[in-house]
Amino acid sequence: MPQLPTGTVTFLFSDVEGSTELVRRLRGRYAEVLADHERLLRSAFQDAGGHEINTQGDSFFVAFRKPKDAVGAAVDAQRALACHPWPQATEMRVRIGIHTGEATVTGDQYLGLAVHRAARICAAAHGGQVLLSQTTQALLEDEEELGDLDFCDLGPRSLKDFDRPVRIYQLLAPELRAEFPDLRVDEGARTRGSAQLADQHEVADAAAAQESTGIRVLIVDDQALVRTGFRMILDAEEDIDVAGEASNGKEALTEAYRLKPDVVLMDVRMPDLDGIEATRRLLATDGVQSKVVMLTTFDMDEYVYEALRAGASGFLLKDAPPEQLVDGIRAVCSGDALLAPSVTRRVIEEFVRHPPNAVRTDPPEIEELTPRECEVLKLIARGLSNAEIAESLVVSETTVKTHVGRVLMKMNLRDRVQAVVMAYECGLVQAGEAGPAPSTP
Repeated sequence: MPQLPTGTVTFLFSDVEGSTELVRRLRGRYAEVLADHERLLRSAFQDAGGHEINTQGDSFFVAFRKPKDAVGAAVDAQRALACHPWPQATEMRVRIGIHTGEATVTGDQYLGLAVHRAARICAAAHGGQVLLSQTTQALLEDEEELGDLDFCDLGPRSLKDFDRPVRIYQLLAPELRAEFPDLRVDEGARTRGSAQLADQHEVADAAAAQESTGIRVLIVDDQALVRTGFRMILDAEEDIDVAGEASNGKEALTEAYRLKPDVVLMDVRMPDLDGIEATRRLLATDGVQSKVVMLTTFDMDEYVYEALRAGASGFLLKDAPPEQLVDGIRAVCSGDALLAPSVTRRVIEEFVRHPPNAVRTDPPEIEELTPRECEVLKLIARGLSNAEIAESLVVSETTVKTHVGRVLMKMNLRDRVQAVVMAYECGLVQAGEAGPAPSTP
């Protein structure tokens, strides 16, 4: 199976409205109709680059790297269903729900609230309707290749199992039905196909995750006392499990491949194989979903820049307070970069002292960024936090978060760390443009 999308992923759920009625009406022919439905949807999803994660009955669960691919697949699927010659004047009414968010990959499955939110949005739809979350709609606002596609704001709606209402949009497209009754209420949503599929997918995936509900951490350091100290701190946290330890880079690779931890705490300087090279090899391996946090002894470690280039999601000082260690692991595991403004300044200073030997040409993906997104990328590279970017651009912090997520998605970047490194390496930002140092740690 191809490697699943990671980071910011767009999830699509679909199921058939009125399937019980179809079974009663078609009887023996229902299997043939269902097979045609699966063929049409699977073709639309695959042509748009979708990864089929799971199916059950008449429900599909598909993951896409980009929101516009998921939306395009949904439109193509609905058009194909509408044009197909169904028997006995049968109308195949398929509802589709789409949401973009972060989820944890375990093996060939996804875990996380983003999966359930997409399923609940689907369950709120009527047959023939395509619904999007506000997050997905916001990421599509600046796309220039959407053509005649548009969105209708249906307002905030309550979804089953979610405390706060979710703003939902309906996708509008030529040849697709535009008028529908009010969205379905959340009562009984769990009994619908898409919600059942998400629930059962989550149960099956949780069983495959070695029955661990916590964040699995691998501690890598050549000093036994350091490993013991970290283990004592982490063992005291209910949501963190120390999966194992390693004393050098070679052991780290062996244990990381075997244990598949969520986060690897990796010492920079170790015998046999140093932490930077171990990180580079680990993250270059297909199927590895672990995040790496580098451990350093000195505040201005000369290897910080190389560690981040190797793919690390950030770094921590070994003498950091216990709460900073714990919070950092949680932040990285949730998809955030462990890149406080002070850390960004170190990367900038490293460029000032040791600029890249040769400036790379701009990556082709940068052409997909809007002018506003380029501006946000430059401010990220200068070390500004989301709040400081919002103040600089005179927009809300929520808007900034949307732009940051869009930049990372379009540029295929793991986190803000990679964004900073890429911006400097391709010459988008020069070291002298660092600007004032942020005051928030």
